[in-house]
Amino acid sequence: MNKIEIIPLGGIGEFGMNCMGIRYGDEMIIVDVGMGFPEETPYGVDISIPNFDFLDQYADDLTALILTHGHEDHIGALPYFLKKFNLPVYASRFTLALADKRLSEHRMLGDVLLHRVEANEVSKIGCFEIEYIHASHSLVDCFSLAIKTPVGTIIHTGDYKIDETPVIGKPYDLKTLKRYGDAGVLALLADSTNATVPGRTPSEREVIPAFEEIFAQADGRIIVSTFSSSLHRLQVVLDVAHAYDRKVCVLGRSMMKNVEIASGLGLLVIPHNTLVELGESRSLDDDRIVYLVTGSQGESRAALWNMASGNYKGLGIEKGDTVILSARIIPGNDRAISRLIGEIYKHGGNIIEEKRRLIHVSGHASQEDIKIMTEIVKPKFVVPIHGEYRMLFRHKEYIKNHIEGYTDDNVILIENGDVLEIGSDRAAIIEHFDVGKTFIDEGTSDEINYDIVRERKKLGFGGLVTLTVAVDKDTKKLASEPQIKVQGVAGINPLNGLLQNARNSISEVINETKRDKYQDKNFMAETLRVHLKRLIQQETGTKPVIVSTVVEV
Repeated sequence: MNKIEIIPLGGIGEFGMNCMGIRYGDEMIIVDVGMGFPEETPYGVDISIPNFDFLDQYADDLTALILTHGHEDHIGALPYFLKKFNLPVYASRFTLALADKRLSEHRMLGDVLLHRVEANEVSKIGCFEIEYIHASHSLVDCFSLAIKTPVGTIIHTGDYKIDETPVIGKPYDLKTLKRYGDAGVLALLADSTNATVPGRTPSEREVIPAFEEIFAQADGRIIVSTFSSSLHRLQVVLDVAHAYDRKVCVLGRSMMKNVEIASGLGLLVIPHNTLVELGESRSLDDDRIVYLVTGSQGESRAALWNMASGNYKGLGIEKGDTVILSARIIPGNDRAISRLIGEIYKHGGNIIEEKRRLIHVSGHASQEDIKIMTEIVKPKFVVPIHGEYRMLFRHKEYIKNHIEGYTDDNVILIENGDVLEIGSDRAAIIEHFDVGKTFIDEGTSDEINYDIVRERKKLGFGGLVTLTVAVDKDTKKLASEPQIKVQGVAGINPLNGLLQNARNSISEVINETKRDKYQDKNFMAETLRVHLKRLIQQETGTKPVIVSTVVEV
């Protein structure tokens, strides 16, 4: 066999749920198992994950799980994946530290084989030989992957940007990438998140002057909200606060957890005597304190929203506070962030966001970074990954228009569920599967399938009608008038006669039904449900969820 298969389960044409299978012969590795934030959140759905049932057909082929870095959109589905396929996991020390916490919450830590790997270490996994290449990103301890296969070398960038001056750690290891490029690379699987953004992505250090200026000018309390995983940004806040003689109080579960983990590993350096607990922070003058909090996306359960609504352990936003939103808006969160900003203004806070000052830089490669990456790696084929389809498309068009030698034949766009077959001289999609997704119930953390979410959605839009019919078990005649209850259905009320007409119509159907049909109560209940559905839709134009039950008395 002289072909490799690339099979994405998530992360292609969408944000989050990054997960990809790479298969040669009867061996397959998985790269990342991320979660996403679905549009169905009003229906009891907190997160979505890839539907790993698709991998059942490859169960005997699966050999290992490789994690590129510790963001939730790359490791958030880890417990759910490992419950189905208990593979050995390979990841950096910080990624494993975050994974440990997640696995502990699911009481799985002792049941999983975790391999800590370092940059430039090589793992031999069956027919695959994987080198972990240090990558720059908004997180730390991140990897790009050089995956040697019998067909050729594949470079998987993970999430990256080319940062020559990161706040924490070393710059991107372009030297190792060049070594592979010079030796020959079959395919580059490359991050597309910022493929629509011209130029270079700024270094993490470029936010420091704006933070220094804000800290110098602010007379009151400073509240900084950013992603809890953005360790470079957390380090900047800690360093600038120390320089301006302010203490830092960390609020929010994920922020506190990540600060604890990162400082314990020596990745985050906390200046001496800088951190204070919430109780001590209350006794400090307003110009001596900084609150570092979760909630930059307007999450209703995060610290910043509860502060804005005056409901965080007696701590609220006050007149004179400076609130720094040091994060990009994740698509779909615009409304929640707008509501958050309104609450902060209502309580007298002054807001500084990235549109006004350089207080946030992306962790993803912009167009010039993409060009640098492609020219260093010099792959035969480029496969854009990670991002909405428009980003994948722009990634392809940019490479075709700005790098000589690339055409439609060697820049390949794929979607979740595609099987991309790559050989030495050809890459083509040979098959497509409907991989779907699985939802996680926000109350129980249990997996739920799409049918349940769709039903909840129907209930939310159309309401509910329940029909109960009692039939005499001997005569098979109606024992009483059909009972119909309505909840949240437009166009139906007790006074317009529709319910009585519906009861009469259901009675006629039962009386006209032959006696032998009553032997199957489920069949009868479905017949009545369909009849009532048509009647209500004809009379009101609505499509409620209808539940019918036939009981014998």
